[in-house]
Amino acid sequence: MKLSKIALALATLTVASSALAHGYVQSPASRAYMCKLGQNVDCGTVQYEPQSVERTSGFPNGTLPPDGQLASAGISQYSQLDRQSLNAWTKTPMTAGAHTFTWYHTAPHKTTNWRYYITKQNWDPNKPLTRAQFESTPFCTVNGNGQAPAVTQNMNCNVPERTGYQVIYAVWEIADTTNSFYQAIDVDFGNGGSQTPDETPAVVSEWAKTLNGQISGNNLNAGDKVIARFFDANGEVVSMRTEMTISSDAQGDANQWSYDLAQKINAEQNDVRVGMKDEGGDVNPVHGANSVYVREGSALRSVAISYEEQQAQVDESIAVSNVQYSKIVNGNATVSFHVNTQGDVNLEAHVMNHQGAEKGYLKQDMNNANQDVTMNLTNVTAGHHMLKYYATNKDGTLFAQDVINMMLEEDSASADTGTAGQYDYRFPENLSSYTAGTVVLQPKNGKTYQCKPFPYSGYCVQYKKAANQYEPGVGSHWQQAWVLKK
Repeated sequence: MKLSKIALALATLTVASSALAHGYVQSPASRAYMCKLGQNVDCGTVQYEPQSVERTSGFPNGTLPPDGQLASAGISQYSQLDRQSLNAWTKTPMTAGAHTFTWYHTAPHKTTNWRYYITKQNWDPNKPLTRAQFESTPFCTVNGNGQAPAVTQNMNCNVPERTGYQVIYAVWEIADTTNSFYQAIDVDFGNGGSQTPDETPAVVSEWAKTLNGQISGNNLNAGDKVIARFFDANGEVVSMRTEMTISSDAQGDANQWSYDLAQKINAEQNDVRVGMKDEGGDVNPVHGANSVYVREGSALRSVAISYEEQQAQVDESIAVSNVQYSKIVNGNATVSFHVNTQGDVNLEAHVMNHQGAEKGYLKQDMNNANQDVTMNLTNVTAGHHMLKYYATNKDGTLFAQDVINMMLEEDSASADTGTAGQYDYRFPENLSSYTAGTVVLQPKNGKTYQCKPFPYSGYCVQYKKAANQYEPGVGSHWQQAWVLKK
């Protein structure tokens, strides 16, 4: 394959998350959200869907999520989150006392509670996360009262005293399902590592503060360039930019170049020290993720890694168009779309409902294809669905993916019978709830309207509470919430 030069590119990934996922801890940023931000690397697919870490409720007293797989909730495609060592993940500076924890809910659910657990002081950060590593009692519990939360939900918690690297395990327990959402949060309380302090007076280090971000990243190849970039409140401090060209495949190992770059920064920059702080307050590079320390009063806020990388040029391409879907009859439906490929391409496609349950699957090799594809769906109920596809070449390189939203409907023969369900053609005030996909009859004009998917469905709920500008077909802003059906 041909090689092409990729210009300076931040490690931050900007691929949008799909709507199937439901929530993550935004502050202090969870391990999964750090992956989305590009501050954690080699994360796998969770970088696209940090809000998807959902599993049967069971922490700490049940068997799920399994011990050793708490960060991923035992979901195989997120197993990279379970990698555990002292230097594996970017850490957020933390202190004991009052802190605000912020969940971002991409699809709010009725909530039982949010709970926060913390590792024991003498936990072993180089061993997998297990229940035995955590305190069995949450240090903070916030009652959800069976209500759906705001999209951004802040909650105040009192964090217990700790030193060094710790993990906070956040659990969002859902009231209207048997599931919970799980988020591991990597934090650093400082004080010289994860050792419990003894009665010896603490050493006061001049390197008192830790920047957001770390010196860590992907495996690289000889000839690639890695760049450390430092930022204050006004943007990048260009004079501190530190670059290193990878000299060999051995140096390209992520653990090795992070060590070498840390040494280079320490030799060239006077205002930062990179590595891990020891009990004497000295900072020395390690093979792995290196933290960046500054003096008290420093204006620096964060560090980011970017690359100039030699990468393989993918010659293959795919275009998916003309997506169509049938109405649902007895729980069955079909989705069809046209596929045009250049070269030898493997297409993998899934159809999932709003909760993430798979309703159809296809995997097919296509060589210079120009054809229609049909997927059969089973056990389907009306509402929001997604067609999600991935395209890889014969070398296994993923070069294209997308999510296409669909609103599947019941066939009119069954929908018009007046049967209670998500599609109810009675006058709006008779409905028990307005969720995405609900269809209502507007008696003022004899037309039917369907409530849009989240987050627009919130406007439908507002209409149910009191007729206002979101009244379907009548209010001044009804098109923000509803789609005209017929």
